[in-house]
Amino acid sequence: MFKGLRVPRFSSAVSRIGRARLQNASPADIIGSDKSKVVAVLPLHGRQKRDRRQARYKTVRLSDGLKLHEMFVMYSVYAAAPSILAFVTTIHLGLVVLRAHRSPAAGAYSFVTFVSVLFAGSPWLLSSLLGLVIGFVVHLGWFAACERLLPTLAAKTPKRAAAPASDGAPRPAGMAQMARRPRDFVKTPVLAVFDETPDVRTFRMARPEGFEFKAGQFLTIRVRADGKEHVRCYSISSPPGAQGHLEITVKRIGLVSGALHATVRPGAMVSVKAPAGAFFYPAGEDRPLVLIAGGVCITPLMSMLRHAIDAEPTRPVTLFYSVRTVEDIAFADEIQMLARRHAQFQAFIAISDGPAGPEFFPGRINEALLTTGAPDIVHAVCLICGPPPMLDATTGLLTKIGVPQPQISFEIFQAAVAASAGGPPVAKASPPRDVVRGLRFERSGSATTVDGDQTMLEAAEACGVAIPSLCRAGVCGTCRTQVLSGDVQCASRMLDEQDRQDGFVLACVTRIESDCTIDA
Repeated sequence: MFKGLRVPRFSSAVSRIGRARLQNASPADIIGSDKSKVVAVLPLHGRQKRDRRQARYKTVRLSDGLKLHEMFVMYSVYAAAPSILAFVTTIHLGLVVLRAHRSPAAGAYSFVTFVSVLFAGSPWLLSSLLGLVIGFVVHLGWFAACERLLPTLAAKTPKRAAAPASDGAPRPAGMAQMARRPRDFVKTPVLAVFDETPDVRTFRMARPEGFEFKAGQFLTIRVRADGKEHVRCYSISSPPGAQGHLEITVKRIGLVSGALHATVRPGAMVSVKAPAGAFFYPAGEDRPLVLIAGGVCITPLMSMLRHAIDAEPTRPVTLFYSVRTVEDIAFADEIQMLARRHAQFQAFIAISDGPAGPEFFPGRINEALLTTGAPDIVHAVCLICGPPPMLDATTGLLTKIGVPQPQISFEIFQAAVAASAGGPPVAKASPPRDVVRGLRFERSGSATTVDGDQTMLEAAEACGVAIPSLCRAGVCGTCRTQVLSGDVQCASRMLDEQDRQDGFVLACVTRIESDCTIDA
């Protein structure tokens, strides 16, 4: 109707409504009506015609298409762009992940997680701008309600475990930063088998992924013998730097080690557990190392020796190695080779029984040998591994020489081996028998009572709650458990101060002193 009329183009549905009404309007509706708010553009006429090229267009308001209810229709009916829907969905998914992290106890398949995931899909069901806003606000409300009503990670404040009384004896190397290691056994192939002595054999196996360890730690192995499965711990003799494999060196004594010698050959599969142990290489200092070994107990010290030569080639290392006969010297060729090639390393081998050549020291390790072989032993870090009588004698000898007790670390792994083989456990003081305490297991939901004769591990086993264990002597760390509330007394000195502050104990040597809740 109006050829000179130009109507602004709108990108929305409202523009179509406005143009449709404008095409059916009269000139009076557009120009003469005070109620009209539509916007139109008219060309100028009359004497200004000669200035047509420079004419400017007058504008007036168009409004019939911009009614409030039509704007509501636009924002509540028409879908948002797919890119906006994807962006809002991403925000919802972020809230879902945060909710799962804040309340891990709810579980991946819980009702809370299901509802949160429904909110993440709401942008595609309510795709209008109004629907997006409503869905996001409701999801925020749901998140806030869950945050207020559900327990979060910060809600648990573990109870500190009481430290054992210090008896002034030198402490074993601490369990600094004992990691939450995988608790399952994994199968790995045996790559090679080496004879070190007539009754000592080294088994080299492929190193499973994630089996990181420190020089001096041990490996737990499961062996089937006499129709039963047996679990034993053997020190790792290879250095941590050997990424492709690890080795254990085993003396043929007893049922399980005899089965290893008799049946395990290259290509066989063995079940092993992640390395552990509190006796390991003292890294991060420049003091000399003095390694004192007896018999097959040289295995963890051999790992330390290899690691020291590879990782700290300028650090002085002295090895004192006591065996019964010359034929009992394990790693004899390698020790001689290392002493020839590395000036910072020297070895002294004592033969306690039988003839000794000029290159060996006759008799047992004594004060004269220690002070002659390591003149600066007072300033050195001394690491001892051997049978219990040797540990006691050597520790006393070092104290007599003047070595400070904090510089003496020893492997008490023999106690763990004896306990796992069915030997007597480490003696522990127990509270009165007539005292009964309550013990609650957080994860399993079980509860029981504990008398004065039971350890935490024994009470859990009697109740049917599984706490992984091995040595039952407070050494290997397999039964490491967190106390959530209550008072306990842990007799092991293997845990470091940070573990105790976090409420961790070794269940096999822990006594309960009040009603307790533990994470099991």
